[in-house]
Amino acid sequence: MIHKRSAIILLLSFVALSSTGWGAGAKGPSLTVEKVNWDFGSVPSDFRLIHYYKIKNTGNDILHVTRLNANCDCTSALIKDSLLAPGDSSDIRMVFHTRDYYGTTNRKLTIISNDPDKPAFDLDYSANIDFFHKLHTSDPKYLTFLQGQNMKAVKLINQSEDDIDYILEKEPDSIFTVDKTSGNIEAGEFEMVNVTIKDNLRKGTFYSNFTVTYNTEPKLRLSIPVKVVRY
Repeated sequence: MIHKRSAIILLLSFVALSSTGWGAGAKGPSLTVEKVNWDFGSVPSDFRLIHYYKIKNTGNDILHVTRLNANCDCTSALIKDSLLAPGDSSDIRMVFHTRDYYGTTNRKLTIISNDPDKPAFDLDYSANIDFFHKLHTSDPKYLTFLQGQNMKAVKLINQSEDDIDYILEKEPDSIFTVDKTSGNIEAGEFEMVNVTIKDNLRKGTFYSNFTVTYNTEPKLRLSIPVKVVRY
């Protein structure tokens, strides 16, 4: 006859084995995305916009990302590491070309993997192309850096009658730096953001962008493309 205390120990041992993958309760690889939906906000047309999605394997077996499917020719994507051990993370670099689009545009990028529960996982992104709010905008709408040009400034404009806060989000690449990540703009005023290109870029053409969120009601977003040419 099994003692009550021994039975409890056996039960706890079975639960522990199951949770680590040794028992029948193992769930295999599991794909998790830090932020599934991304809104570029207002953007100019005929530019390449960049966004990085961060993914993680929260399961207990190797996650294999076999394919990235875009639902239009306007989008391409690459993953940094397609094989992820349990607990590992990776980045998906998505490029959305706004050419041939106008107004509110919604698209999807699908991750195909060996996750048994989510073999096809959709990432959503949207943009409002060539449509900018009159009161909360930027000048210029985009930045182009040619050879020898290393620093330019962007005005974040508030033409409303109220002070507003803003947040600036930069994509995790190494093309440029910005001197502000948040701030407050008084009514009828603007704030300058300095964009500086890294000095160790190799020859070639580089694309990136940063996104500004104005804390209005509802919140307004805009993304400023950055193009760098080095030769």
